[in-house]
Amino acid sequence: MAEIVVATCTYRGTHDLGESLERHHRLIDEAADAGASLVVFPEISLHGYPSIEMTEKRLRATFEASEPVPDGPSVLELAAHAVDRAVHVVYGLNETGREPGVIYNTAVLTGPDGHIGAYRKVHVHPVESITWRHGKDFPVFDTALGRIGIMICYDKWWPESARELTLRGADILICPSAWPSLIEGDDVAEHGSLGSIEGSITNRGYCLYDEVRALENARWVISSNYVGQFAGLEFGGMSRIVDPLGQVLATTGSTEGLAVATIDVREGIQQAAAALMGARIVRDRHPDAYRALRGEIPTAIDG
Repeated sequence: MAEIVVATCTYRGTHDLGESLERHHRLIDEAADAGASLVVFPEISLHGYPSIEMTEKRLRATFEASEPVPDGPSVLELAAHAVDRAVHVVYGLNETGREPGVIYNTAVLTGPDGHIGAYRKVHVHPVESITWRHGKDFPVFDTALGRIGIMICYDKWWPESARELTLRGADILICPSAWPSLIEGDDVAEHGSLGSIEGSITNRGYCLYDEVRALENARWVISSNYVGQFAGLEFGGMSRIVDPLGQVLATTGSTEGLAVATIDVREGIQQAAAALMGARIVRDRHPDAYRALRGEIPTAIDG
């Protein structure tokens, strides 16, 4: 496979749909002008991550703003722009479910030929469960760039998420996130500027998960996150492009903008396989021994 250019973005969130659509269009154009074939946005990028201080009014507004996939008005608008600029785009939104009162935290993949597919977040955080129903599958999508799998934020806490996508054939693991650094009004006041909290345990975990999920699966990982204060939280940015050896090729750091890198998807995976002594990821697995993981015996801890 020839080299491709990929981009991932960091910015301050908004709940204003008009402002959000304008930003999506602008960053798609900016990425395409830089030669990118793929651009990745944060979690719920279209509608904005909901406030942690969820009230009945805010919850109703979140439900009312949700759209069906693939034929919601904003979904169709962004698909048309992706076709016009011949670029693949991964972005997030509140997806309307088939049943009244049910919505999903969904990431949409659209491309030069229009809508490709969507992924519903499987691991929904307890705080998020008042808003979203969890998804039940980890689909992998065939594209001209390679096979793409998607995780959303909390999903990457579980090695099973990335491994399931890898075993299904994903070459690129994309992880849109709304990964907070600190709760607004708590340690933010103590630490002051965003730059001083980049080393917080939550930001450290965010970065480690990107690198470990890439390395342990010998796959590309592309993450995207918000930055600054939004929805009652403080976000650290750090949207990144990580190669199959867990090395960070590009990052936005804690500033708004795009991180861009030129990659060779197949070559990167092959180099990792050689450096890691072959296809050990599949060859040396022993699923028959993973009895607790399969639910055949009780786990020793109760979550």
